[in-house]
Amino acid sequence: MKGWAAVSDFDGTITLRDVGDHLLLHYGFSDKKTIEASYSLKVRVEDIMKRAFAGASLTEKTIADFVGKKVKARPGFREFIIFCEKNSIPVEIASGGVDLYADPFFKKHGVKVKSFFGRAKVVKGGIKIHYPFLKRMDLSAFKKARVLRLKRAGKRVVFFGDGPNDLKAAAAADKVYAAGRLYRLCRERGIPASPLVNFRRAINFLKKNV
Repeated sequence: MKGWAAVSDFDGTITLRDVGDHLLLHYGFSDKKTIEASYSLKVRVEDIMKRAFAGASLTEKTIADFVGKKVKARPGFREFIIFCEKNSIPVEIASGGVDLYADPFFKKHGVKVKSFFGRAKVVKGGIKIHYPFLKRMDLSAFKKARVLRLKRAGKRVVFFGDGPNDLKAAAAADKVYAAGRLYRLCRERGIPASPLVNFRRAINFLKKNV
């Protein structure tokens, strides 16, 4: 074994609230019922995002300002990234979210992380999203594939997530920190998972297990 690596979801995992949902609700482009339905295990997050943002007439500046004022990081996130950099622990983020809100978030926190996000482009009347990294697989399978890729490289993998589409990756990981719906699903399916409250617990875990 060559030490640890980390793979994380973004929305609702690194951030305290799902940024896409929060944006759509805040500006009136979606409602709670529609968003709740999007968390079914049967739906593909990437398809929901494309549909939801197609009619969301938001500018890049509006989104960046929203991130600056409204989007909060889960405690310890920046410390975790710095700890991993210092200890040569690879970190990847795999997300159904989009670069238009992820880029200002990382800039705000002064960190750079290897990331897979949807590419969003402001077009007339809305935002067009595409996922160049999803080749012949959905987002759920892609997250699992990132975990397995690191395991093939000899790493043990810690995974962070909060949603149903994180379940396959969680099942493949060596250590799981889960919030929200993912924590509930892991418990129902007998997948060992620690509650994701902050990232400091993961720092302490890795310090003891490096």
